[in-house]
Amino acid sequence: MRVLVQCAFLLSIFIGPNSFGQEAWSLQRCVNYALEHNLSVLRAEVSAELSATTVQQSRFALFPTLNGSAARNWNFGYTIDPYTNDFTTGQVTSDNFSLNSAATLFGGFQLRRALQQSSLEYLAAGQDVRKIKNDISLNVVSAYLQVVYAKEQRKVAEGRVQQAQQQCDRLKRMVENGMAVQGNLLDADAQRASEELALVSAVNQVELAKLALAQLLQLDQAAGFDVEDPLIAAPDSGLKQKSVDEITAIALSALPEMKAAEYRLRGAEKGVSAAQGGLYPRLTAFGQVSTFYASSAKRFAGVDTLGIVPIGATASGELVYAPTFRSRFETNPFDEQVNQNLNKVFGLSLNVPLFNGASSRLALRRARLNLESARLNHSGIKNQISQSVQQADADMRAAKARYRSSTDALSAFEAAFGYASRRYDGGLINSLEYLTALNNLTRAKIDSLQARYDYIFRMKVLDFYAGIPLTL
Repeated sequence: MRVLVQCAFLLSIFIGPNSFGQEAWSLQRCVNYALEHNLSVLRAEVSAELSATTVQQSRFALFPTLNGSAARNWNFGYTIDPYTNDFTTGQVTSDNFSLNSAATLFGGFQLRRALQQSSLEYLAAGQDVRKIKNDISLNVVSAYLQVVYAKEQRKVAEGRVQQAQQQCDRLKRMVENGMAVQGNLLDADAQRASEELALVSAVNQVELAKLALAQLLQLDQAAGFDVEDPLIAAPDSGLKQKSVDEITAIALSALPEMKAAEYRLRGAEKGVSAAQGGLYPRLTAFGQVSTFYASSAKRFAGVDTLGIVPIGATASGELVYAPTFRSRFETNPFDEQVNQNLNKVFGLSLNVPLFNGASSRLALRRARLNLESARLNHSGIKNQISQSVQQADADMRAAKARYRSSTDALSAFEAAFGYASRRYDGGLINSLEYLTALNNLTRAKIDSLQARYDYIFRMKVLDFYAGIPLTL
């Protein structure tokens, strides 16, 4: 059994922070690391960034659109000349260019309401990130306290092993001097073995608690991870006797889940306004600049003299000669055609929704249902926060009462064990009665430790609802 205990101690030494050159982590470092690396937090931040892009998209939707296009066509065989609109059988190459713009002058304020709604959704997404960070922080505090509590239990187990070993040494001397029987020494040795086994279990509990905290922090390697042993004084709350109603009011005004619900409720109201805008006429201004080029387009390049040819005769039969001419054409250059064929259009368009498959009215109905859902969600979160504060206050008061009673019980069992030790040393009670007093004291220490850290955690939860930072 001693070999087993020594192996447990060696294991804790080899995987301890000193062997890996790591210093013990404070609570604040654990919380900061978790907030930077926890996957839930990272996913929430990505969702918030997606909401930010939606806001940008809604904002740019208010600006006029501007689109350009260009096309080249190759026509073969029997086709229409794009320049003369006559049929031709030759090959014609043409280019088309256009620049289009449109701006909504009035659309039932849909675009502006959509921007307001997406902005509120973005604010709600930011509060979701805060909510997850708060949850992670509370979980880290709970896991951190579990490690500290496990270490305290290990100290109790180490003390019992040391005490059991001292008892064995004492009885061994008494047996050698004929002042005690061999049976008492055997009982003490069995008790020492039992305490060593309990110490091994306590060492394992410490490592399991540290592993749970390391996994919560999502450390790449949990080996060598350890936490500081904070000097936690007697549990004390920073609430300064605030009532449950006061704490509830603080929580409702500060907690991110409440703010997120408020933002989403306001966003749903904007969504109804945006959907109502779909029932109004839409007035749009548009403009277009276009031009084209065709390879079949020709321009006058000059006149060629073909020669003197007879064009008739006089009355006497004498031939009359005159020069003949032929017009010469060449392909109209690209830049000239683009300038000559430039076309500009500007206009207004009024679109009146008469019947479009009832899509606008169904969209309005969905928006109103979303608003009602947001209202119910807002009320539900408000009630949940109020109930959580009430439950946290009740848990804190119960933990406080348990801590006080366990402290009183520990004092009583310490006095009883001291009395039993003196009687046992005087030979007035047997080893069974002594071990019973020792076991009662150990259970009282463990109960007191558990009540202490449970009270600390419950108090921190209530402090959190009251807006007090999470510290030890």
